[in-house]
This record gives sequence, structure tokens and C-alpha cells, in this order.
Amino acid sequence: MNYFNTKKDEAKAIALQCPISQKFSIELARELKRKPVRKALRYLDDIIELKRHVPLKRYNADVGHKKGQTISGVKSGRYPVKVAKFFKKILNAAISNADVKGLDKENLLIIGAVVSIGVRRFKIQPKGRRRSRVSKATNIEIIVKEMKKSKKGKAPAKKAEVKSEKKEKTEAPKEKVAEKKEDKEHKSKEWLDDWENILSTGI
Repeated sequence: MNYFNTKKDEAKAIALQCPISQKFSIELARELKRKPVRKALRYLDDIIELKRHVPLKRYNADVGHKKGQTISGVKSGRYPVKVAKFFKKILNAAISNADVKGLDKENLLIIGAVVSIGVRRFKIQPKGRRRSRVSKATNIEIIVKEMKKSKKGKAPAKKAEVKSEKKEKTEAPKEKVAEKKEDKEHKSKEWLDDWENILSTGI
């Protein structure tokens, strides 16, 4: 399982054959995408402590609604504690890998979380008999990326430049209008002078 090719500013962690629910893993992975790492860890801790539930948008058959406002457009949800614990371990591994690459641990963003089906095996009963029930496993891959820090010091300068450009643009039409008025007045004076000369010569 290797869905992502990491770049210089990215790191990832993979866990194979995790004995957790694939359905809950898919729902939780969707909620973790595009979240800062610190918020994601806090979110997972709240699920483990049963303070927040995971909204079930896809696998919500026969699932009751939870109190409070809708999350991600639905009110149905569950508290997958075991899944949240596994995700927390994998996310911490991704943070450690980012630290090894020299990335800023406090400035990471989850840009990808993929869940896939693991190996399925028949459970074994005593005396080697095979049960009809199949044990399921889940593969998880999480990738994090270092966010670019915003340059707050240069923003006012840009705003000042934009304002000055706007002022120049507004001042330029005013100057053109004034020049046009002067030209009209000058032409009208010349016209009057010409008429006065014509009248004086005719008389």
C-alpha cells in the first residue's frame, strides 16, 4: 500500500493489517483531511473520551441521531474509540517522520488519509476447525505537509502600494479633464478673436 509519493515538505506514515472497522475508518479519515495536526489530535482525544462523535455520512444504516447541531451535514454518528486510538498512533508516527525530515511539527496539515481493505482470514476454532466468520483488517495511510508561514510584515506595504496606484489612477483622469477644459476655453477665445477681426474689417 503506497498511495502517496511524498515531496520535500511532506511526510507520511502507514499501518497495515489493523484490526479495526473499515467503515468507521473511512468516516474518520474523511473528517481528518485538511485539518491541522494539532486540531486533529485534539479531535481524536475527544472521540476517545466520548466528548465528540464521528458523523456517519456513508455507513449510517440503523444509526441513531446524536444531540446537538449537525456535523458534516448529518446528525447520525458513533464513538469508534478503537479506531481513534489507531489513527492517533499513525498520526503521531507521521509527525515523527516529519520531524526527522526537518519539518516544523507545529505547522503541519493533513493533506491525505486513505483507508483500504486488508487481509481477510477465517477464524480458527479449537482442534483446527475453521469457523464461517472471517476476521477483517484495515490498512491506513496518512500524509502531512508543512504549511507555509504567512509574511505579515509585507502585507501593509502592498496595501499602501495598491492605494497609491488607485490614487494615481483617479488623479490622472482629473488632470486630463482639466487639460480638455483649458483647450476648449483657448479655442473659444481664438474663435471670438477671429470674429471680432472679421467684423472690424467688414465695417
